[in-house]
Amino acid sequence: MKTQATKAATKSATRPATRYPRRLAAILILIFAAPLAIGLARAAATDDSANSAEDAAVKQVVAGFSDGWNAHDAHAMCASLADDVEWVNWRGEPLGTRQAVEDEHARLFAGLYKNTHRTDTVKSIRYLRPDLAVVDDYWAMTGARKRDGSDWPYRAGYADFVMAKRNGRWIVIVSHTADFNAKAPGAM
Repeated sequence: MKTQATKAATKSATRPATRYPRRLAAILILIFAAPLAIGLARAAATDDSANSAEDAAVKQVVAGFSDGWNAHDAHAMCASLADDVEWVNWRGEPLGTRQAVEDEHARLFAGLYKNTHRTDTVKSIRYLRPDLAVVDDYWAMTGARKRDGSDWPYRAGYADFVMAKRNGRWIVIVSHTADFNAKAPGAM
């Protein structure tokens, strides 16, 4: 008569693949998962480098806006605005074309903003599609005057830009600005 030990030894010898099912499954997972993980890592690295090039181009649009502002050149400041830009200034006043934004800022640069200096810092860029991005820009300004002619030494706020890539170039299609130091219209 066979003993319990002999039966167990015979059983495991006849079915070696089922002896270590967890190990076999782990080995198979590693064999198939490792190449997949390596491929995904490479794809992510490629996407990051593509985004860094796009990020740089988007940030250059903001820098060009700021450079135009600091030169008090409304035309240069508006160079990367779409002709049909939806622009809402810090007072909530909408302007519906690039030309209207340019005209408004030319007037401001000749008067209340003629001694201003602005710095812009892009805080985030979110791509809704490869050719559409939302940009959060923190801005600070010195040297402005209020409508009554008094000094407004420091202002700061946020501008939210929606940018589209058209013909290989990023342009602003929507801009909404908030001023952290804004006061009620009657107080200006």
